Amino acid sequence: MKEELLKILNMVKDGSIVVEEAAELIEAFYDNPQPKSTNQNPRKKLVIKVNSSDGDKVNVKIPMGLIKIAKVMIPLALAKEGKMKDEEINQIMQFINNIDFDQFEGEELINVDSADGDVVKIYIE
Repeated sequence: MKEELLKILNMVKDGSIVVEEAAELIEAFYDNPQPKSTNQNPRKKLVIKVNSSDGDKVNVKIPMGLIKIAKVMIPLALAKEGKMKDEEINQIMQFINNIDFDQFEGEELINVDSADGDVVKIYIE
């Protein structure tokens, strides 16, 4: 949580958000504490594979650490834009914080085999 607090404070320092917005974000962090995972494998990745019927192939591996950073940065970016109400940002933040990617390890999250031969697979390894 220390990293998230430093990011919020840096946003205040840079003038991206005002003190009141920072206070609300910090309060939201304390209201929605991050669950501590018992399985801290820094090598886990979100894998996205696409094989099109035309022969195009896409293989993307996103480190889970990057996804965890995104879980923090998305609400901060929404707050910075000022286009959403604080209540809406807090709801999104609570939803994002409650996602436990560790529970999906080894499972296919998405598996699509289309009639024309396109294949899309998303999983955590």
